[in-house]
Amino acid sequence: MVDTWKLAGIYRPTDSNSHYGYERGALIKGSEMPNRRAKKKLTLALDESGGAALFIAIVFAVLCGCVGLAVDIGHMVMVKAELQRTADAAALAGVTGLVPYNNPGPNQIPNWVQAQYKAHVIINNAANKADNQIFTITDGTVLYGYWLLKPPTDYVQTLPTVCPTNLTYLPTPAINVTLSRNVPLYLAPLVGVSSPKPVIATATAILPEGYSTTNIPPIALDPDTVYNANPDGTLIIDVGQQDVKPQSNKGAASWFNLSGGNDVPSVRINTPLTSAQDQIYLLPGTKATLTDFITEGETIVLPIVQDVLKKGWENIIGWAAFHVEHLDANSMHGNFLDKYFDPNVIPTTGTPILPSAVSGTPKLVSW
Repeated sequence: MVDTWKLAGIYRPTDSNSHYGYERGALIKGSEMPNRRAKKKLTLALDESGGAALFIAIVFAVLCGCVGLAVDIGHMVMVKAELQRTADAAALAGVTGLVPYNNPGPNQIPNWVQAQYKAHVIINNAANKADNQIFTITDGTVLYGYWLLKPPTDYVQTLPTVCPTNLTYLPTPAINVTLSRNVPLYLAPLVGVSSPKPVIATATAILPEGYSTTNIPPIALDPDTVYNANPDGTLIIDVGQQDVKPQSNKGAASWFNLSGGNDVPSVRINTPLTSAQDQIYLLPGTKATLTDFITEGETIVLPIVQDVLKKGWENIIGWAAFHVEHLDANSMHGNFLDKYFDPNVIPTTGTPILPSAVSGTPKLVSW
């Protein structure tokens, strides 16, 4: 019998039950060629070689973008802190320039021009930099006006340059400083973030007026002891060296209490006393207890009354700050200050009659 396998030039399988083990080559039957091509295409589709490199490239690009943003954001935060530091310092320095006031007396107004100048001095100081660059005149603005410590309901804080007539709102002189700087970004633009970015810092400082204070030695002053008169009749504080001695035969100073009796306090008075509103009881005469509550080298704040020569109740018409250089048993030697920031000032309303160099301490407030 003729072997039809051989006639076809194809060797038969070595195992009749096998379709794959042939004596030579591979047995190709009708539908096996398309199946082989399909298997080859499937093998190519499932080939994952090179996929890891693509994944790493994508992750690397994302990481670079994140690192770039982190670096640039950190840079902006640093510049923001530098701006804020200078803004705070400038605002605090600015409010110290509000005193002494212009037009001292009932019509006094803060010295806005001097306050702005002092704020700009700090801003333009070469030691104050942001992003390692000194400030220019266009980097900041200095505004002035009145801050309300007790604003009405739903009031949005602003800085009106005219003092509100309602004193119950406690309008307080203030200085506002705003600094800005365009910060260049170095890596963030690689992921589509525009550069530069503006960074802004603002600070507002207030200067509570010296209407009410505590921690007062029980000594009241005569106006003639504190002030000198200008040719135009206005009063200025006498900053020259002098002695202050409470006694009965000289209109310089006197002891006082709040009880109306004959006792003189041996400690400082911590009851809040308000200018032009509270009364104190004068007790003229010498009392050798001055050194019990005053120390050399300190600055004390004393009330001013119209008359220290007679015993009785007197209104407080102003405040004076006296720097004590030397103490005796019942007198003190030193000089009055034309500017003093009293840490004991209590924000309250009042209408000072005499010019005062006593103010509260400068404080930052939140806008």
